[in-house]
Amino acid sequence: MRAHPGRRLDGQQLTDLLMRLLLDERLRQRLAAEGAAAVASGAGELECLETVDLTELDSAARQFRTAIWKLGRNGGIASAFPGSLRILAAAGVKDAELLTGFLHSEEFGRFRLVPYTGRGLSAEEAFASYLLGFVAGHPERLASADVDAPVVLRETVTHELMTALFTALVCEQPLSFDIAVEGIVTTGRGHAALRRYTPRSVASWADRPTAAARQENGRPVAYAYFATPAGVTRGAVSAQITAAFETTPSAEGDAARRALSGRGLW
Repeated sequence: MRAHPGRRLDGQQLTDLLMRLLLDERLRQRLAAEGAAAVASGAGELECLETVDLTELDSAARQFRTAIWKLGRNGGIASAFPGSLRILAAAGVKDAELLTGFLHSEEFGRFRLVPYTGRGLSAEEAFASYLLGFVAGHPERLASADVDAPVVLRETVTHELMTALFTALVCEQPLSFDIAVEGIVTTGRGHAALRRYTPRSVASWADRPTAAARQENGRPVAYAYFATPAGVTRGAVSAQITAAFETTPSAEGDAARRALSGRGLW
């Protein structure tokens, strides 16, 4: 795609036009059926659209969808959320539906696909935000699979996102993206975070759930993530360890941080 001299779109305008063509199947169909003049918003776009090879555009759009699914670390979006996608698949939600929805969502725009357009969120965090919105907007589809599926799915999305972010905090310094997730603290050896999940969710993530994850009283399980030069450590933790994350100074908090430091985690 190119613009003729005197009517060129600038870099951002070209990027915006290309993204619209790649994301919007109806736009591509109109371009094929009605011609460039029917879809162009100005002379610059018209000059560009008149040079488009429709066969190449359709091929590029298919390749783009595949590339988005592979964005991120360690194999891409699909590899980062295996448990979440299994729960959705059990409810009849296909990967293709999720990818299409994500590409047309506000969340998709929160990470920067083109480097010169500035920093943004990671692909994993943008996709996790989309999935959480999907859960909230389609409770009836998930309830058909399991009465607890919406809760387990929300917590599984969060857990898999935290795992992806902490993997990046270990492997990628400095980070090439921003993190909007709250509650990640800087430690002497890296980063740490604490979350609380239902026992059923935690039990579903482990081959051999710990005693804390098998609580029968229904109380939330404290679950911690640690990123250090040695790698990512995560799992259910005791009440004594949770004191390390308290924002109000206390003897218990100091003792917990010393204990974690002795284990190479803080």
